[in-house]
This record gives sequence, structure tokens and C-alpha cells, in this order.
Amino acid sequence: MPLYRTGIDMYKKYEKKFNPTLIGTRFTDVRDLALERAQAGLNLVATVRDLVRPILDEYGIAGGLRGTYLAFATALLRHIIRQKGAVATKTANGLKQYYVTTYDLDPAICDEIIQVVVGWAIPY
Repeated sequence: MPLYRTGIDMYKKYEKKFNPTLIGTRFTDVRDLALERAQAGLNLVATVRDLVRPILDEYGIAGGLRGTYLAFATALLRHIIRQKGAVATKTANGLKQYYVTTYDLDPAICDEIIQVVVGWAIPY
């Protein structure tokens, strides 16, 4: 019969494993690398936003809906930066379908965003 861990069991293990001194030392050791990676990642996100904003301006999209389109572009970047070719295309189409269905985004605008983001990110 399997033994199931309760929330209390998991918390007790977490409490025993958490050593502030060790964790602080690890953070100090990797700080420079983490900052470099953060800067590179944030630059990618900022570039995608800069590429997508003119499309949203062209269609007059503002407010919360603008944020949803930017979230779509950022999610698209996150997925296609790891995938290339046919896999990237399928991923982009699936993500587009999700955002169109769930958030009622315009598929034509999503297609334009896909063209801009994929066209910029894939050569990398």
C-alpha cells in the first residue's frame, strides 16, 4: 500500500532542507551569471514588445486587451526560441488558437504578431 505524503510532511522536509546560509552562499556564487542571463532575457522581451507595439497601434488596440496581445507575443517568444522549423510553426498555431479561443483575440492580428516575432527570433 503506497504511503502518501501530507502537506505537513512536505513542509517538515522543506523546513529541514532550508538552510539560509547555504542558500545565501549559492546566490552569491551565481549572482554575476544570473544578472547576465536576466539582462539578456529582459532585452529579448523588450525587443518583442517594441516589434509588436506598432501592430497594436495600427489596429487601435489599447487598455487591457493590449496587454493580452503583448502576453501572447511574449508567450510565443518563450516557446519558439526553443523550437525551430515545423515544430515552431505548430507551436505558434496552437498558441494562437489558445489565445483566440480563451481571450477572444483577433486571429488576423495574432497572425501578424506571429510573422513579426517568428521572423525576428528564428534566425537566432
